[in-house]
Amino acid sequence: MTAVDRTALTEHLARRLRADGALHPVAGAVAIAARGSRRLAIADFAANLDLPVEQVTAAEAGQTKFAAIPAPVGAIAASTGIDLLSLADLERRWRAAGESAAAN
Repeated sequence: MTAVDRTALTEHLARRLRADGALHPVAGAVAIAARGSRRLAIADFAANLDLPVEQVTAAEAGQTKFAAIPAPVGAIAASTGIDLLSLADLERRWRAAGESAAAN
């Protein structure tokens, strides 16, 4: 069995969310990956973490800043082997590129 690079998969998902216009695609991808690792419906995932469904839905839609991802969601993502530091850097680079493009 081949090892799965969960960080690369999450980055790929972030690229898709970015292409779809998500404000915070990396955070959205991390939230989706965390829930996917538990194989739960969104309502069950939110209930297990004692979070409002709307908060999880917003995070998965890329409406939540990376730094504001609910702590339990980030902890689950990190526990799967996703490199959150690497993804935070990707978020920062995309933000910088977007800001410089908007200034031109």
